Amino acid sequence: MSFRSFITDIPDIMNLDISGETENIMNFCKIGEDILSHPRYVEMKGYNHHGTVSCHYHSVFVAYMTYKACLHSDCNTVEATRAALLHDFYLYDWHIVKHDEYHAFYHPKEAKKNAEIYFGKLTGLQSDMILAHMWPMHLMPPKSKEGMILTAADKICASCDFIKLSEKFKPIYDRIDEVALHDACN
Repeated sequence: MSFRSFITDIPDIMNLDISGETENIMNFCKIGEDILSHPRYVEMKGYNHHGTVSCHYHSVFVAYMTYKACLHSDCNTVEATRAALLHDFYLYDWHIVKHDEYHAFYHPKEAKKNAEIYFGKLTGLQSDMILAHMWPMHLMPPKSKEGMILTAADKICASCDFIKLSEKFKPIYDRIDEVALHDACN
């Protein structure tokens, strides 16, 4: 897929209308079911991330946008979606818990470490995606198309979080949460 055709697909990728999204939601949930239903992942609902948006909501939003973008390009959708779900899996409220290193530089390493503790060894692609998602804030750019998609999705969704546009994702988020929790109970 060319960059030009990818750009023309952005309105479809960013479409947050739940009608017509059932198949995407179900496939997304299958890819990440073990992550979405894990108690430590669900715990992220209690951590503020951007304003009033939780780390869980933001991560699912970013992952869903990454998933949809990968469907429109020649990418490894499964690995990219899983890495996107885990890109902010650092498990603390960064507004309260402070580290010697600035949060923007510290949290990708913590997210990767936690991902491997709870979900096993990451692939090279997944590790790079998680560690590089804060580019260009830090100087390590993503090495793959999947990594660049995650990085772009993170910046777009974070911007939406701050200007209250991420609320439009809520019907899809609620459906993903419902499917993930239902599957975990069965």
